[in-house]
Order: sequence, then C-alpha cells, then structure tokens
Amino acid sequence: MAEHFELSPEAEQELYPFKKNLPNRIRLQEIARSLGHIENQDCLEIGASSGPFSYHLRRLGGQWESVSGNGDAARQVQPFVAGQVHIMDGGTLPFKKKGEFDIIIVMDMLETLTEGESFIEECHNLLRPGGRLIVSVRNRKAWSLIASLRRVLGLEPPANQMREKGYTEADLFYLLKDGFDVMQVRTYSRFFVELTQAFVQFFERRIRATCESTQTAQKIRRLHRTSGFFYELAYQLDLLLFFNRGNSMIAMAKRRAWHPRKTPVLVDGRSISEAVLSKAAD
Repeated sequence: MAEHFELSPEAEQELYPFKKNLPNRIRLQEIARSLGHIENQDCLEIGASSGPFSYHLRRLGGQWESVSGNGDAARQVQPFVAGQVHIMDGGTLPFKKKGEFDIIIVMDMLETLTEGESFIEECHNLLRPGGRLIVSVRNRKAWSLIASLRRVLGLEPPANQMREKGYTEADLFYLLKDGFDVMQVRTYSRFFVELTQAFVQFFERRIRATCESTQTAQKIRRLHRTSGFFYELAYQLDLLLFFNRGNSMIAMAKRRAWHPRKTPVLVDGRSISEAVLSKAAD
C-alpha cells in the first residue's frame, strides 16, 4: 500500500514545477517501469535530492526510506516524506541490518563516490536474497554537446563533487558483476529534451538569484507553465532521434550470492583484451 502523507501548502506549491517538467516525468516513468508492482515491499531510495520526486515514488506503493548525500538535500526532501531522511556519512549508508530491503534505487549517486565497488557491496548486504537494485546514472558519451552547453551555462556540479562523468553500459556490468545479474539496461532523455531542460534550469537559477522572495514562486510557476510547450515540442523532435542513445541510463539488477569475478588473464599476466589489442597492433 502506498504511504499516505499530508503535504504542507508550501510543499504543494512545489509539486507544480515538477509536474510541468517533462524530464522529471520521464525519469519517474522509467523508474516506475523498472519497479513494477511493489506492494508490501521495503524500498530504499539513495541519492534523494528532490522532494517532489521522493513524494511521487511513495505513491507507487511500498514502504520507503530515503538517504540523501548531504544535509541540504535532506532538508529539501523532508517536507515531502513521512519519517526521517537519512544522510550518508562519508559514503557509508546509515543502516547496519543485513537483508533489510527488497528494492534499492540509486539515483545520481555513483558519480560522486570514490569507492563505487564498496558502495555496491554495501547495497548488496542491505538487500534480501533475490532483491533488486535499480541504478540511474549519466550515460557517458565520447563527446556530448549537451554536457558542453551545461558547463557553459554553469549547470554542471563542481569538479570536486563529481568523481565520474558518467557510466557506459560496460562500466555498469563491470561494477555490478560480483553480486548482481543485470536484467535490463535502458537509456532515456535525448537531445532536444535535455537542451530544453538546460535552458529552463538556467533561467530558474537566474530568477532565484535576482528576484525578490515574494515574486520568486510566481515567476518560476510562469516559467514552467511556458516551458511546457517547448518540452512537448522537444519530445516530438526526439522521436526522430530514435537511433540515438539517451543521456541518462537506468539498469535493473537482481541480487545473487556475492562472488568476486576476476578478469581471466594469460600466463604472461596480460588480460585477453590486452592481448587482442597487442596482436592487432602487430
């Protein structure tokens, strides 16, 4: 059964921009697609930074706990959820009991961690046998116009906050190989939607930085009301780019017994891929 929680009038107002933001809706749809039916399941959300997103996750069903990367993010989420929003301590999750959850969702967190393998092992310990891990990350591309534009607009996090610029599908398989079977990987959010989102975020930041507090909410609502048309147009244009992989990637993996898988090596110590590359160079 979905958790019931009475929102404050201030929190209710913040739901409006979320509903008008197409990338948020697409992301929630992709998460819901991976979750399936979760009635009576214990779920953990790691990387919680958007209160409206956490609120809508709970409406999908199940019993939820939320973990944020820092205190500021936790304070943004708290008005939208019942119970405490936990904070990660130096990359360590604030749970000690093994097998506490049926599902763990990790959103925009792996890119910030220096010890991704240890974090995944920690998630493995917290999941029950057969539990599911859902990971949402940036899809790393050799070159991205959107990433370049976001840097120019000042929308990218500081370099010291991002350890990775994203993951490829091969990266995720390698990271999860010791304790999970990857069941599916999908990409979403293509060029024109990402382009529109970048400019909406840029103008929203300018409003928050330059407007009086009494006018901020009204102007942001107007911005998101106007952006709805451009988002829908961008989505239609992206349908023409069906051959292009999206800028975000989501993987769903099933927990199995933890068994480190080592890359096979030849007698001379080289990996098979290194030997193939060396032969090709010859």
